[in-house]
Amino acid sequence: MKIGIAAENRSQEKRVIMQPPEINEIAAKHEVIIEKGAGVGIDITDDAFIKAGCKIGSPKEVYACDLVVRIKEPDFEEIKLMRQGTIIMSMMHLRCRPKLEDALRKQKLIALSLENLRDRFGKRRVESVEESGRIGMEYGFKLWGKDPASATVKIMGYGNIAAGAIRCAARKSAKCEILNKKDFPKMEKHIPGTDILVDAVNRPYRRDVEKEPFFVTRKMLKLFKKGSVIVDLVSNPKNHAPVETMEPTTLDNLHYVVDGIYHTSCWGWPGLDPKPVAKRYSLQLMPILLDLANNGIDHCDELTKAAILRLDK
Repeated sequence: MKIGIAAENRSQEKRVIMQPPEINEIAAKHEVIIEKGAGVGIDITDDAFIKAGCKIGSPKEVYACDLVVRIKEPDFEEIKLMRQGTIIMSMMHLRCRPKLEDALRKQKLIALSLENLRDRFGKRRVESVEESGRIGMEYGFKLWGKDPASATVKIMGYGNIAAGAIRCAARKSAKCEILNKKDFPKMEKHIPGTDILVDAVNRPYRRDVEKEPFFVTRKMLKLFKKGSVIVDLVSNPKNHAPVETMEPTTLDNLHYVVDGIYHTSCWGWPGLDPKPVAKRYSLQLMPILLDLANNGIDHCDELTKAAILRLDK
């Protein structure tokens, strides 16, 4: 199989999905083309990939491969470079990105969303969920700008992404309170005295619903002290976040202020700590990618097959 490893296309995104030690085993059996400069953001040179058995190519050469692999979803111009039947493997979150799914379908591609790769217990096989919680929490403390040990942090939710935020806050000796479903309808009672409110609620996205109910409304912002921070770890799409005034932010524009309250909701928190997270992805993905390359989509592992969406028909 001919495999293309694409450079990331978002401003300030420094990661690359595969690294030389892991791609070496795949390149020994398959032709691998790395987009020129794909690893420079985390100090991996093109020469390092060449020594691992890869070729260096242009975007056009990468997207002409049978299988294209990257971290974040391709943009619409990159999709147009791929021929019918190409497998595109990346984080895609198609359930909340209908325009992306339409573009993939129009090009008749095969989508393999990394977030849908699950083990037999339903746990993601390529992930940095707890790390995302930690990174988002650390950025929340940075925005608040005071001694974390003096902060009152309230975290909505207690799943894996919340766990990363909880551990981060605890290590910094912040006063930390966990809010669950019974607390969400009464947020006006929980907001006063909160320095950093963390949203870790992964609510289902339903395309046929215009708006989800808000747990924190615009009017409730007056209950915060000026300079307080709201962190959305999940980066829920606009109108689906539990906080009415929250919308996704990006690595090059991480926060904004509404009524004196900082808001941050990075679409890709792991990009703020690129080296360890990129290495983690590379290690996690290598056996999956090798199996897919060796056996194709019809004979690969059943767990991988379950994540494949055929849009090429």
